[in-house]
Amino acid sequence: MHKALFLDRDGIVNIDKGYVYKWEDIIWIEEIFQMIKLANERGYKVIVLTNQSGIDRGMYTHEDVHTLHQKMHAFLAGKNLKVDDWFYCAEMDSELRKPRPGMLILARDKHDIDLTQSFMIGDKPSDVFETDGKFVGPSTLLVEGNYDLKDAHTKERVKVFKDHAKILEELKKVL
Repeated sequence: MHKALFLDRDGIVNIDKGYVYKWEDIIWIEEIFQMIKLANERGYKVIVLTNQSGIDRGMYTHEDVHTLHQKMHAFLAGKNLKVDDWFYCAEMDSELRKPRPGMLILARDKHDIDLTQSFMIGDKPSDVFETDGKFVGPSTLLVEGNYDLKDAHTKERVKVFKDHAKILEELKKVL
């Protein structure tokens, strides 16, 4: 089985400007390049998991998201950084929508991933996957700043960090 570094998109890979779906609106978070490089070097799959409710709200289309992800993927590949897959959920009421584990389970099954040896990087409470006695998700590293995380640190297998640089420091220790 493989280990994976799961990444939320808006707020982790790029700055969250609210319903980002155009290439010209992507502003990369500088530390993401080092995070992906570290994961690649240490043999982790890198997989983006993102809620994209703007589709369900009629703000943009599935094709817009596919096109953006293709451009982001190509840009990263041009920097010799490998993202193994991109998953998104468009529907507000779906088992795939984070914090429900649907996207995570799809990624796990497609890429043969051991979730207990994997990590999720996010910036909001919905990036902490719902778990129960039978399902254990990845350890989650959250960055402060975009959303209220006051209760997040009380959840099992969740750590909260001041900024992306602190998460990168942690990844150097745990990956």
